[in-house]
Amino acid sequence: MASKLKSSRESQKAYWDKKLEARLAVLKGAGLGEKEIAKDTVVRKIKAKVKDTTARLKAITEKEEKIREMARVREEKKAAPVVKEKGKKAPAEAPAPKKEKKAKAEKSPKEAKEPKAEKAPKEPKAPKEPREPKAKPEAAPAESPAAGTES
Repeated sequence: MASKLKSSRESQKAYWDKKLEARLAVLKGAGLGEKEIAKDTVVRKIKAKVKDTTARLKAITEKEEKIREMARVREEKKAAPVVKEKGKKAPAEAPAPKKEKKAKAEKSPKEAKEPKAEKAPKEPKAPKEPREPKAKPEAAPAESPAAGTES
């Protein structure tokens, strides 16, 4: 899709910026103040389009950066020597420090869990006794109006 290309999004952003500038010039020429211009629905919609386009450009840039990072890591893995020692590969020498996106909170390293104690096998339960079906109350058959018309 063309909308996923960085160049098309940049051209969209330039288009909306130009539209916004033109609208602001028209409103200022009409003698409106800053508060009235800020409340104008067309200006607000154009600003929203600019904001959306800017957000998409940021996402596209982040995706390109991630692809470059993955390619770099892939090349490092290819360049790393593979030494077979008892069927195991050699551990990579001090991997490059990874970039952290956002450090929400420092987490303490998880402690090693103790192995769970083995549970004794459960005793088989006795089979349930079959139940008797519930008795339905017998109701007198209702006469239907269609059945009573035999004249």
